[in-house]
Amino acid sequence: MNIFIGGNPLDQNDDNTAIYSQPNFMPPLSKLESFPNIKKMNVAKFVEHLYFITMERNGFSYFYPNLETGSNLCRFEWHYDYLGNPYELRLGLSFKIANSKITDIGYYVAPHVHYEKKDNERKEYSIDGDEYEKIKEYIHQSIEEANTRINRELHKSFNILYYVELSIPVLELIELAADIKLLPSRLVDGKIVSAAIINKLGHSYLSAKRFGDERVNLTCALLSLILDKARLVNIEKFPSHISPPDKAINLSDMNYDDFYPEIKEGMTGIKQSFTKCNSDFITQVIEIVDNINCEKTKRKIVNIAFSYYSARETEAINKTVALVSYVACLDAIAKEYCPQIRDEHGSRKALVQTVVKLLSYSEQEGVIDKWSKKIYNDHRSSYVHGANIRFEEFSQNMDGKNFAGLPKAIPTESKPVSKQYEYESDYRALKEVSLAVLIRYIEVVSNVPLTIEPLKFEINFSGASVPEAHVGMPNKGWVKLT
Repeated sequence: MNIFIGGNPLDQNDDNTAIYSQPNFMPPLSKLESFPNIKKMNVAKFVEHLYFITMERNGFSYFYPNLETGSNLCRFEWHYDYLGNPYELRLGLSFKIANSKITDIGYYVAPHVHYEKKDNERKEYSIDGDEYEKIKEYIHQSIEEANTRINRELHKSFNILYYVELSIPVLELIELAADIKLLPSRLVDGKIVSAAIINKLGHSYLSAKRFGDERVNLTCALLSLILDKARLVNIEKFPSHISPPDKAINLSDMNYDDFYPEIKEGMTGIKQSFTKCNSDFITQVIEIVDNINCEKTKRKIVNIAFSYYSARETEAINKTVALVSYVACLDAIAKEYCPQIRDEHGSRKALVQTVVKLLSYSEQEGVIDKWSKKIYNDHRSSYVHGANIRFEEFSQNMDGKNFAGLPKAIPTESKPVSKQYEYESDYRALKEVSLAVLIRYIEVVSNVPLTIEPLKFEINFSGASVPEAHVGMPNKGWVKLT
């Protein structure tokens, strides 16, 4: 069984009591006296809400799918305070889902000690009759709460705290949207980090956080259009949440440091920082995405943005995989922008026409077509169908001649440079064209003009001749290039 540790950070305490969980053991079930009639269309939502209610109480949720029978056994457990011990009893609810129907419904009550010593002989355990009735009422109330949430609108607002690593610092509070705020950055273990606060509606903190998670990742994806780095980071010494999370907060210079414990110094001596132009651009793009009325179109734009972002996030580790993500980003745009060409002539031709039309590069169509063949054949298809990686990942020896560690610009027996140098040139053009096409496509979909510096680039599809230098370090000091 895959085990995931989570729960509700707002309702955790500092005691060190050992809590036992038994995913492979379930006490005998008793029949519930009543259970609501859940419509088939609402069964998934009911289970979803029951899951959130359980995790809000730091309980346990178990799912036992059986793909052969098309069924799923769902089991939920809650701690129950009894005899002065908050963990004395374990209450459970179990049912089976098949064909969007709920069957085999039952509940159980077991002392926690039975979980601790499940293989030992168990002593008889009795529960006061009145308390047992309260326990059954507790289970019924949990079921009813999950059922009620199906039709209840998200009504409560929560502030969700994240930390984002950036390539340049934010020097003042920035509101990228009504629900997105970036706080002034701090230098944390050599990284430029900004606290980000996302405000979302939910039935609870946890149900709101799932919307916040996508929102903050989309923000990072859109920030990557203008920044070299924008990604979520986990910093254990920093707060995990804002307390209380459901109250309006007044951010000011006086409380920024509360988000960065032990980090008192701000960013000083900075030559480059997040500018108003940067902020205005991201704010405009977020507003465009938010204002797309068609949910299907909005989801496509978000998916395309995430494809571009996945390439940016991956390229430092594996450029070949990043290249495939860039191609996926362009392919997704071409599918929407040139569907007829794609249907008649394939995705590569559609990609070429998308680049030509969106970037007004009609005079370079032949060069772009030739470049696209290299991107598809030498790179994408070679990796997808032949598992060949092209950028010396893992220091691989490609063919006995092209060894990693040699200068990419070094001459070979037959060419003035190595294959890797040519591949780098292909990649550089793909990265630039993906950004330019993505932004132009957002403009076309929204009919809103965007201004961004990279669009002024002249993309060289034939290959830029970039010089390459390799400098040795004679000591542990610095080498000054003049």
